[in-house]
Amino acid sequence: MYTDVITPNTAVPMAERPRLGFLYPRGGSAFEYYHFAEYFNHNLLCYLIGGMHAYGGDKTHYPDPLYAIGSIENLSYPTRSMKPLRVHAAIWATTSASFIGGMQWSKDQAAGLAEILGAPVSSTALAYAGAIRALGIRRVAVLASYPAEVTEAFRGFLGEAGIAVGDAIHLDTERGEDAFDLGPDLLIEKALSMDCSGAEALLIPDTAMAAFEVMRRLEAELDLPVLTANQVTIWEAIRLAGARVRTADYGRLFALT
Repeated sequence: MYTDVITPNTAVPMAERPRLGFLYPRGGSAFEYYHFAEYFNHNLLCYLIGGMHAYGGDKTHYPDPLYAIGSIENLSYPTRSMKPLRVHAAIWATTSASFIGGMQWSKDQAAGLAEILGAPVSSTALAYAGAIRALGIRRVAVLASYPAEVTEAFRGFLGEAGIAVGDAIHLDTERGEDAFDLGPDLLIEKALSMDCSGAEALLIPDTAMAAFEVMRRLEAELDLPVLTANQVTIWEAIRLAGARVRTADYGRLFALT
């Protein structure tokens, strides 16, 4: 695999391109992964696999459905179906169904999927912890799509990682499709209404939400790193695969690399 820094202008031979796998649940923002690959002229290969069951019907953003969605039993089939793609690393690309059981549950989940896949696996929740650590941040604000109970579970997960949470807003969506439909204008309005004093970054979890443009606008407005779910998920996949990229167009997180 190519080990030098990849930029949009790099020409990486096909056989050396990092192969990144994403287990992507029901939601509407898969296009952000393809846009990211296009931005890098497909020098990074992104493969999205679905097929996991969405428990809870129209109310997937609650603890019991999230535990079921994030179970190894539920994720085994899509993980096995990813094996022929020979990815260098894969991510369970959901925030809530990777943090709901706490830090150890999240780590065990990733380890179980890695055993099935035969390649390194992480998750969006673990990606958040890693990205925050990489940025040297200790206190954040959270703009969450979830109901209050699940937002508080995210606070607890971050606390286990040594990250304090100040202001946290929960937007009470009951499923990923509802989170997708919130739209960028509402997210920006809510973010700008928050008390980010003392926060070193703003987190916008939920891979169902398309938030790259939201991140760019808010980083300029707030003068803080803004970490979106799909952003940290892609960053974690690249890191876990052992690849390196450089761009100023995907937030302060990618300016680190």
